[in-house]
Parts: sequence; C-alpha cells; structure tokens
Amino acid sequence: MSYELVDGRVVTPEGCELNVVRHCNLGCASCSHLSPVFRRSVVDPDVVRADLALLSRFLRARFVKVLGGEPLLHRRLLPILEIIRASGLAPRILVSTNGVLLPRMGADFWSLIDEIQVSVYPGRELSDDDLAHIRRRAERHGVALTVAYYSHFRHSYSERGTEDSRLVGEIFTTCQIAHVWRCHTVYEGHFFRCPQSVFLPRVIGRPNDPWADGLRLEDRPDMAGRLLAYLTSPRPLLACRNCLGSVGKRLPHHQLPRADFRTPQQKRTEELLDREFLAQLATRPDMDDGCVVADPDEWRVRVRERI
Repeated sequence: MSYELVDGRVVTPEGCELNVVRHCNLGCASCSHLSPVFRRSVVDPDVVRADLALLSRFLRARFVKVLGGEPLLHRRLLPILEIIRASGLAPRILVSTNGVLLPRMGADFWSLIDEIQVSVYPGRELSDDDLAHIRRRAERHGVALTVAYYSHFRHSYSERGTEDSRLVGEIFTTCQIAHVWRCHTVYEGHFFRCPQSVFLPRVIGRPNDPWADGLRLEDRPDMAGRLLAYLTSPRPLLACRNCLGSVGKRLPHHQLPRADFRTPQQKRTEELLDREFLAQLATRPDMDDGCVVADPDEWRVRVRERI
C-alpha cells in the first residue's frame, strides 16, 4: 500500500512514531536509536501537544507508536498518552518497550493504550511470573500484546560512513525502516522519515545541521502536499551516508558498557554491510531480517548456540 491524500491529509498505511525519551535502562549493542550514547533526556508534554496538534491536520496514521530509548522511564508518560489520544492523529496507541519496568505499571497506564510490544533480550529477559502478570493485565484491559524475542541485532550505522553514492542509494532503497515498516517520526516540530535521521546527526555530527533530513511542520496551505512529496521522494537522506538501514551485518545480541557502544562502529560502511541481504531485499523488500523469533524455545536455542 502507498500513501494517499484524502480530505487534505496524507494517509499512511502504517504508524507515526514518538520517541518520548532518548536514554534507556539497557545497553544493547547496535541499538538503532543509539540510546546508550544519550544521557537522560525526556520530551516535554507541551512540545508533544503542539507537534501533534499541527501534524494531525496534515497526517492520518493507523497508530502512534510510543518508544525511546525506554518509554516507561518517562515520569510524565500518562499525560503524553492522553495528549496522543486527544490529538486525533491515529485511532490506536501502541507502546514499544523492553518490558523491564512493565510489571510496575498501574491500571491507569493500561487503560490509555491499545497495544503493547515487548522486546525480550538475552540476559535481561522477563521471568515467567512477570510475563504471566503482563498477559493478565493486557487481557483485563483489552490491550493487544506482542512479545518478540530478539536473539540478534544488525549493525545499525557506521561512524566513518561511505562516499559511494550508489551504495548510499541502494541502502536507502532497500531500507525496511523507511519503506516497509515506515517508522516515520515526529520530533520537536519536525517530521522525519526514520528515527535514525533524527538521532545519527546528534551523535556523529554529520550533517552539521541536525534538522537537515527533517521536514519542518508549519501551518501553511500546502503542508499536506509538501508532506506527501517528502514521504515519496526517491532521494536518500543525508544520514544514509552513515546509516546501514536494514542491511548491516547480523550479530548475536549482547549488552555493552555505554562507553564502548561506539567502538564497533568505527569502520566504514562497506565493512559493516551484509551484501547478501542487500541483494535479497532488492527483490524481496519485506524479507525477514533474522533477528527476532516468536517462539521462546527457538530463541533459547539461538541464544545458547549463538546462531
């Protein structure tokens, strides 16, 4: 499905993402949002209200996904969820979390959301009792629950990047984040095609303008048309010169000390690239990236054998 312009609003077949915190309580190697690099940083609910009030005039999404970092670290998360609901941007609210803090969340949290995605990682997995508690809470409040077991990540970016414009174009064209999952992100008055184009410039300083890849949200008659043109442009983003999109080499998931997070990325794009997967995505854009399984038993085998 593609984008449509209906009654003055761009309709996306997927969602819109809202990163409510930058930091995280875990230190996953190759975190695609680069959360281990960032110190504690939370979004102001008033900024969210202003952004969504404007964006909802020009965009209609299936859901708003609340994430981070780890979104449950935000002490004012409940008011933000209320703001999202009131905005009319999407009919559903989805929260994506590592689940570590989820057993502590009260009924007021569960009553404000429609769906929750729990990502389980080796060494920080939830106990059977915690998972059972979460399932009961979700069922009681009519919240759809998905538990995804991650055994692997893919390298998400290169500190040194590449000067090969053709390769940059291939990485952008095959990027599942931008084109399949459509992880479009609203952030401080701007709209981005992907969260990587928000956070990469703030870590590696390229481009020098951290807003260069975003579309500034403005109250103007042609805003919906500009938004549609932005979302359908075939032109790679500036961040694509360092981002690996969906085609970084696959590696077993592990935790890293925060001070060591950037060390494995101190290579050129070409060294961290999975060329075979790049070629496969060129013909099968929605191909499984091999990082997550739904079956916890299969996940335990993968983790134990590091396959």
